[in-house]
Amino acid sequence: MNTDNYSLWMAGGTLLLIAPQVSLSERQAVFDSLLYAQLVANKAVGSRFTDYTQWYSRYRSELSERDWILTQLFQNTQTPSGRASMLAPVQPLTLWLEGRHAGASRIVEQGLDMLGREQDGLDIFRSFTFDGDASGTRVALEIGLVHQGPTIDMCSIALQTSSQLEQVTIEQPLYANTIQGEVLIKGQSAQLDCALFAPRREELRRLIERKQQERCYLLELGKKQGGNHE
Repeated sequence: MNTDNYSLWMAGGTLLLIAPQVSLSERQAVFDSLLYAQLVANKAVGSRFTDYTQWYSRYRSELSERDWILTQLFQNTQTPSGRASMLAPVQPLTLWLEGRHAGASRIVEQGLDMLGREQDGLDIFRSFTFDGDASGTRVALEIGLVHQGPTIDMCSIALQTSSQLEQVTIEQPLYANTIQGEVLIKGQSAQLDCALFAPRREELRRLIERKQQERCYLLELGKKQGGNHE
């Protein structure tokens, strides 16, 4: 897979890496669909940090109702053990995406490097995906690849750690003995049925524009990134 020139975007709690072949209308359909599904899940279930299984189920079902054809579903539950074993939140996401697209790990690595250089954007993304209090930190984030069609391949992770908020990042490994409870990993691939989506495209666009005025849900992070041909 050609890993050149993917652009990096934040859409709520999802970090998206978008191939250069994706058209502007396809890209906008992805943004609006994902944000709408997240907003509906928030309203119906509550915070993604409270019960991620229920939240994600509603999020996924809303994508289906918005004309996305789910082509692959994945879920896994891990219980880290052993005092010395470690897990970085990004690891299982990258592994699953690499299984879908050879070269995905390189694209994600480049994207996270870019995100790390944009403190303002990182802070906004963390406000959707990290939640901390005196007991520790809850993490619920998703990383996705977008290709022409449009098609999306996305993988998410949800976990809770006793580590304090300022100590937890996407890439920093966490010791297993700091992780509280199970680690939930969920993946999905989908393709948009453009013919079904077209009649409600404008209405959805107006709704997301109104929401964007209330809070920064959508943000491009940095310039396009280079990579290797694989």
